[in-house]
This record gives sequence, structure tokens and C-alpha cells, in this order.
Amino acid sequence: MATLYQEARAALRELALRPRKKLGQHFLVHQGVLEAILGLLDPSPEDEIVEIGPGLGFLTRRLVEVARRVWAIEIDQSLVGWLLKSPLGSHPALDLVHGDVLKVPLTDILPDHKVKLVANLPYNISTPVLFRIFELRNHFSFLVLMVQREVAERMAASPSTKSYGTLSVWCQIHGQILGRVAVSPEVFFPRPRVRSTVVKIGLYPEPLFSKEDYPVLRGLVRAAFGQRRKTLSNALAGWLKKGRDEIEMLLLREGVDPRRRGETLSVDEFIRLAHALKNTGLIADS
Repeated sequence: MATLYQEARAALRELALRPRKKLGQHFLVHQGVLEAILGLLDPSPEDEIVEIGPGLGFLTRRLVEVARRVWAIEIDQSLVGWLLKSPLGSHPALDLVHGDVLKVPLTDILPDHKVKLVANLPYNISTPVLFRIFELRNHFSFLVLMVQREVAERMAASPSTKSYGTLSVWCQIHGQILGRVAVSPEVFFPRPRVRSTVVKIGLYPEPLFSKEDYPVLRGLVRAAFGQRRKTLSNALAGWLKKGRDEIEMLLLREGVDPRRRGETLSVDEFIRLAHALKNTGLIADS
């Protein structure tokens, strides 16, 4: 029986396809890591699953063996053609979607109820894809994502650490990391120059901050992390175009030292400050 590595090499030869750096194509060819992903995803016969980046279909064929329905979104036309010609192409559980996950109208494709999501995110677009997934969070029960190790560290980072930033806050208002699997470059073909991590994110029933007020929180977080060396009062004064005294009074009322830097604020403190800003006139002209 051929290994996943041998299958990948044979398929790429048949396709006369060289993995495209522009698309971040690194095919998972390690059975153990595949099993680890399935362990985190825990597919069942009642499940409906979205897979971003099926590639050569190694995970996809395992999913359709179990799940009721799988939507596989692939940007590369050559791989879409390959999958359609393979036994997967006629599998009744598979809906193969050709397109860019940043542009595909997922709300038109997916059912009203929640489904699971699994993705091997290209390193060059992982952050914008994550933000899009969070925008569509009501469609998903939980996420299993292969990302660059540094991205995983940012997602889980705590205040006052080098990795803590906008992505940390945004991930943590939507859910919590329930599991991780470290992945070395050797499990891919071709080998990337970075290490990866598979993370399972359990999404809260509702985000910790109201979706209607995201612009307030987004502006606050961007201002706080935009210039890390600035004190919070200076960073917010620059964003809101208000006097420092007014900003400092707001911060002090919320129990936050104006001399602190944004990277020291916890997610709860960001939420509290965003609520306070929303309830004042400070943000009206920002």
C-alpha cells in the first residue's frame, strides 16, 4: 500500500503540477498527523463539515467515509480537476467548491445550522481567513485549523507577551483553544521553512462582545497595538483625536492606569473599555 508521500508524488507527476508557492501549497503526507487532526475533529455520521484547502484529498476521503456531508473549498483549478476525476468526485457526501475562501459566498452554500470546520490555512493568508471565519462564526460549532506555529502562539497569547496582539484579542472574544498538536516541516511535501500547529477552537455560543459594536472594539484594539511604545492615553488620544485629559479621565473611571501600554490590557479590560467608549461621546467623531 502506497504511503501518502508516494501518493502525493505520483499525483503531482500525473498532473505535471509543481506546488505553487503563491498558494502556499504544502501537502500533508504524514498519516499520524492526519489521525491527530481527525481526533480533534471527531467526525460522526451526523456531522456536516467544511474543509478549506482539501489539496489532494487525503483528509477529505476520510471525512466522507464518516460525515453526512462535506463541503471542500479549493482555489487551485488543477486540484479541483484532479479531485473530480478521483473516486471522491462521485461521492454523494462531497460538495466540491472551486474558489477563494476569502471570496466564496459561504452564507449561500452552508445550512442555517452549525457545522464543523477544518482547514489547512496557507501561511500567507491565514490571518485574513481567520478574521473571515470569525465573521461567519454563527455557521460553525468549532474549528480545527492548521496554522503556522507563530500564528497559533498569537491566537493563544496572554497580555504583556511578545505574541499578544489584535489576533489574540479577536480569537479570545470568540472562543477558546481546546487542543493543540505541534507539527514539524517533515510531515509536508514540499517541506515548508516554518513549523506548524493544529489548533482546535471551541466557539462560545455568542462572542464576548456584541457584533453590532465590533467597530468600537476593533478601533480600540488597533489603536492600542498600533504603536506599542505609546502609553494607552497617548494611543487613544491619537485615535480619537481628543485631549489626553479627557481620555485619562475615562481610563481612570474604568480602573485603568493611563500610563499602561495597550499590550498589557487583558481581553476583559479591552471589552470593558470598548463598552465605556460606546457609552460616551468620545468616539462619535472618530
